[in-house]
Order: sequence, then C-alpha cells, then structure tokens
Amino acid sequence: MIKGLAAFIFLLAGTGHVFLEDVSALEVLEIREDAAVPAAKMKGIQKDDWTLQYKIKNNDLYLECVIPDFSLAKEEKGGDGYLLVQMNGQEAAKMNQAAFIMKSLPSGKHKIEIQPVSYEGEAKAETITFEVEIAEF
Repeated sequence: MIKGLAAFIFLLAGTGHVFLEDVSALEVLEIREDAAVPAAKMKGIQKDDWTLQYKIKNNDLYLECVIPDFSLAKEEKGGDGYLLVQMNGQEAAKMNQAAFIMKSLPSGKHKIEIQPVSYEGEAKAETITFEVEIAEF
C-alpha cells in the first residue's frame, strides 16, 4: 500500500502546466497562444498545402492550423515563419504557434484571413479566408 501511495504522489509531482503569455492585438481583440484547442464541433477548411480548423465558443474563436513542412517556431529558434492573422482587413497578429484563441470578438460578422508567411515576408501557402458571426450577449 505504501509503494502504491508513493507511486501516486510521484505521478502527481511529475505533472506540470505551461502558461504562455497573452498577445494583445487590436484594441478589442486579445489573442492567446494556448497549447490545446478544444476539438469538439470544429469546422475545417482544407487547402492543397495546409488545413485550418476553427470553433466559436461564446465570443471566442479557437483556431488550429496544420502546415506540413513549415515550422512556426520563432526565427531565432530556426522557424520557417509565422501565421499572418487578419480580421476585417486589418492585421491582428503574427502567430508563431499553430493553436491559438482570438478572444472577446465583438458581436457581428467578421472576415478572418490566415496565411503562412516566411520571415522574409514571402507567402508560403495559400491564404485561408472565412467568415464568423459572433452572437450578441
């Protein structure tokens, strides 16, 4: 029994959480880099060279991108580039992570555009454009 309890405590001690800093963008928009995006009820958009999935929950837009052979690590860590995120024609963020949340979107319809871009500014894949509608609370 003591060995079992010791093993349980060891397992609990070994679990850890990573907290990432918030990234602010537009005045009304907060974009958070989170390690996981809830997969339930996600909508998918497939292009020839990459895939985007998204989900709306309340007034938050959860996004996850899969881009083969393109590293989103920061340039100093050997990454290939970033995701250029635009909302309603304005740059919202440059993301170095495949999964992120656009928090507190205002109610109404919004056009979202996401494009993988090299650090030299060259488009590395086709832009994915979609519209979301945020309900008023």
